[in-house]
Amino acid sequence: MPTSEPIGHRTRTLVALLRAFMGLIFLVTWASNLSKGLYGDGFVPFVQGWAQGTSVTFYGDLLEKVVIPNADVFRYFQLVTEFLVMGVFLFVGFLTPVAALVAGGFTLNLLMASYGTGEWPGTYLIMLAVLTVVGVAQAGRVLGVDSLLARRNPSPRLPVY
Repeated sequence: MPTSEPIGHRTRTLVALLRAFMGLIFLVTWASNLSKGLYGDGFVPFVQGWAQGTSVTFYGDLLEKVVIPNADVFRYFQLVTEFLVMGVFLFVGFLTPVAALVAGGFTLNLLMASYGTGEWPGTYLIMLAVLTVVGVAQAGRVLGVDSLLARRNPSPRLPVY
């Protein structure tokens, strides 16, 4: 397929679109969780279901002994992080490597919680792969806010954009 567009630019644009798509997935999930009450009274029963269903024993124990007793902190943290960092930041390409790292950690959390429940783990593995590419590729530097930051300082000490 002949094209005059350099393949590198096309690839970076496609990865930027994947970044925005992942952000949109987290925003839609956030809205769904909000409407279901999972950031409110539904949080503890939801987490208890994961704690009792997972085959990762240490993780089930962590949910039971740390997350559930501190549900108010964790539900608020998830409400803000899922919306702002994993949703908005990825969608607009702001601090993309950091947002992808946070989203990857959250996705790993879901993988461990769902392991052994009969849920297909491939969904979370695909998400982890995409988030890794998005973060390492610094995908916010194309079609994102990070491009503005990179113009001012293209090589920050820490690759946060």
